[in-house]
Amino acid sequence: MTHTELPDHSNDHEKVRRQFSANVSHELKTPLTGILGYAEMLSSGMARPEDTRRFIERIRCEAEQMIQLVDDIIMLSQLDETERLPYTEPVDLGEVAVAVKEALTFKAQEHGVSLRLDAPETLLKGNRSLLYDLLYNLLDNSVKYNRPGGSAQVIVSQHDGRTIIEVSDTGIGIPPKHQDRVLERFYRVDKSRSKKTGGTGLGLSIVKHIAAVHDGTVELNSTPGKGTTVRVVFGHASA
Repeated sequence: MTHTELPDHSNDHEKVRRQFSANVSHELKTPLTGILGYAEMLSSGMARPEDTRRFIERIRCEAEQMIQLVDDIIMLSQLDETERLPYTEPVDLGEVAVAVKEALTFKAQEHGVSLRLDAPETLLKGNRSLLYDLLYNLLDNSVKYNRPGGSAQVIVSQHDGRTIIEVSDTGIGIPPKHQDRVLERFYRVDKSRSKKTGGTGLGLSIVKHIAAVHDGTVELNSTPGKGTTVRVVFGHASA
């Protein structure tokens, strides 16, 4: 009788854990350094009166980015530990899409992006809060990485026993060399643009994890200068 040893992935997991911890430390240190610098200038009296409002606004923006980052890290940590959904119910994805659109309407108007929905009542057994976060992250990206006068569209449909959420936009697109990596944690195509838009580099990773715990997969198709389409395909059609 032969004995086959299973591969030991503990080193791989430890490597991923260490890399994630290093990334978190870096991502938190950057805005904290900015906040400390502005606060020191204000408290020391070095800031000119006309600069005070600008420094306070920068502190507020950096703090908001940190809060968003911490929220995303907590969500990812919870998803990592989730073997089964904590609570499931029949979720109407059409209703969720309407709620997400309403939540992002003002932001879309600020960016000059029009939002469109094709989302009839479509039931999926799952966790409503997580599915809301999935769709919010996708549509939020479609707004942030779009262009003035552009559009973003959400389509919810069912085909061949599967439920599909498709979010497409007319934005800047993703270069081919980056498309295989954008679902990785903290991966950014353009770090300077992500900082300006408040991106944490975790949104698509969260989408991937939420899809996975709902028996779903994520597909991405993008053309630089023309736009991006992300499809989340769930393995079952109805609740």
